[in-house]
Amino acid sequence: MKKNKFNPGKRITIFFVFFAFLFFSLGLWQIERGQAKTNLLDDFEKKILEKPSYINQKSQKWDRVYVEGKWDSSKQILIDNVIRRGIAGYKVLTPLRMKETDQLILVDRGWIKQNTFRDQLPDIKLIQIDEVVSGILEIPELGLVLSDDLVSKEWPKISQTKNLGVIKNEYDENIFPMILLADPTLKNSLEYIKITPTNMTPIKHYGYSAQWFLMFIVLCFMYVWYGYKRNAK
Repeated sequence: MKKNKFNPGKRITIFFVFFAFLFFSLGLWQIERGQAKTNLLDDFEKKILEKPSYINQKSQKWDRVYVEGKWDSSKQILIDNVIRRGIAGYKVLTPLRMKETDQLILVDRGWIKQNTFRDQLPDIKLIQIDEVVSGILEIPELGLVLSDDLVSKEWPKISQTKNLGVIKNEYDENIFPMILLADPTLKNSLEYIKITPTNMTPIKHYGYSAQWFLMFIVLCFMYVWYGYKRNAK
């Protein structure tokens, strides 16, 4: 009985080597991404449990800080398309003029429900008083936007993004380079939405990694099977 030899051919071998390397590399990359997200979440959880310190130029993303200043309700921005429990609404950003530096910082006061008619904005007025605000510093990414016109013209303005690089252009002066998500205990706070430091959990990355490794294993089996099957013919 003639014994089959393994001979898949040059083209199939090149195809196999390329995609096997690709699938295996993507699997490793997803594991690295999962580990990075785990470290990010651990760092975030540690920081949000820390006692707030007074804000300064050395403050970093996710730091818990507090600041004293006076509200400026005349130049508020509503972040559009924020869904809360299946209900459409806005995140409200209100400028606070810091007492020590006279610089503006945008404070995320929370979420408010959208009115039945979009041309009727919800009531976001507040008393322009001095107040101490504590919370977490964040630097929102640009994210998915649904319009070329990211920010409306009239105050209070409606923005399609919370990205500070876009929003700061609506002000005539320097803005603190991070947004302060106010604690829900704030007197003028709206409905609080907890920060999600990442849109994809480590488990999802590990799941994607398993899929890439499975494709790698299947490809190896197919390559071996074809190599012997081709020679048998």
